[in-house]
Amino acid sequence: MDKQYQFPKDFWWGAATSGPQSEGRFHKVHRNLFDYWYDQAPEAFFAGVGPNVASNFYNDFRQDIALMKQVGLNSVRTSIQWSRLIKDLETGEPDADGVRFYNEVIDEFLRQGIRPIMNLHHFDLPYALYEKYGGWMNKKVAVLFADFAETCFALFGDRVKEWTTFNEPMVVAEGEYLYRFHYPLQVDGKKAVQCIYNLNLASAMAIERFRQSACEKQGGRIGIVINLTPAYPRSEAAEDLAAADFAETFKNKAFLDPAVKGVFPPKLVEILRKDGVLWES
Repeated sequence: MDKQYQFPKDFWWGAATSGPQSEGRFHKVHRNLFDYWYDQAPEAFFAGVGPNVASNFYNDFRQDIALMKQVGLNSVRTSIQWSRLIKDLETGEPDADGVRFYNEVIDEFLRQGIRPIMNLHHFDLPYALYEKYGGWMNKKVAVLFADFAETCFALFGDRVKEWTTFNEPMVVAEGEYLYRFHYPLQVDGKKAVQCIYNLNLASAMAIERFRQSACEKQGGRIGIVINLTPAYPRSEAAEDLAAADFAETFKNKAFLDPAVKGVFPPKLVEILRKDGVLWES
């Protein structure tokens, strides 16, 4: 018997991209890590195609958003680039063109009847903060990220009602400090663990700034985008069960538990302390 399913009228038909994946580097005041990496080693990018133009969203956003509307989208997740919006990374002074650009993008989404969902970090740390502070190794960067987030809430919170702090933060730790698929291409377990702690701290601080802003009273919501990867044991052998349990705890709960419960898994803390790689809190 054939069945027909009907989606709710308020169902969110959406898609997702990000600033560094779509905008290009036009008129940006700072390079992010991917911009810097591309400048140093363009051959590391598929077919040499990198962030300089990307999909040219900076110049074509009105046409692109019209196409999104044409295919039936009523929600789109993208991001606000720290390296585009903030002129002075220390004081948090915004760049006039960055403010103009994101205001026009948000207004165009709304004009087309599309709900903008804004993310604040999509692997695109400003390179100057890596150069000066060591990036996510330094809690100072977490504070500066919270400052950036607060600026975004003040500038755009009257229209943007859905926010996320980080996209797939575990990818930052793994890519930069474990598996060498993001700059700085290092393999250092202790750095990876410190990165995890500081990213959780930055997210929590940004959410605290959100609670203190007018956004929540204006109907806003905020969260974090976590990429969860279920871990299955290869067999019922004790060592395989233990490996799967650790993978689940490290890869998933290192961000899920702090976001939901406000604490790291005690089991994870115990293992990292025993191995001598526990973060500095």
